Formats: sequence, structure tokens, C-alpha cells
Amino acid sequence: MQAPLVMPLVVPRRVRLWFEIGWVVIIAKCLAVPWMIARWQIPVHPGWVIIPTLIFAALVTLLVLAHREA
Repeated sequence: MQAPLVMPLVVPRRVRLWFEIGWVVIIAKCLAVPWMIARWQIPVHPGWVIIPTLIFAALVTLLVLAHREA
């Protein structure tokens, strides 16, 4: 019998909770950054803060989800 090609993603409940909390914090940061930049008149576009944050958060999330125990 052949092994299945796709393994079901099993993420422990505690890890999933931490990732959900982390994503809520990241979304809050991404919503607050434009307001903070405008409020204190910082000469930088909010995209320079938001885009790398989302890229690295997505990368870490994908790496954790794709990780397989040996």
C-alpha cells in the first residue's frame, strides 16, 4: 500500500493559539502604523514597515506549518 502524498497538517493546540495571538498583534500593528506615522509626522511611507512585517510573518507561519517531525 502506498503512503498518502499529502500529510494532514496537525498543529498542537498551544502552537496554534500562539500563532493566532501573534497574527492579531501583527494586524493591530499594521493598522496602527499609518496612524502613528501621520500623528508624529515621521517622513516614511507606512508600506516600508507593514510589508516586511507581513512577509516575515507569513514566511514563519508557512515554515511552521510545513515542518515535519523526523
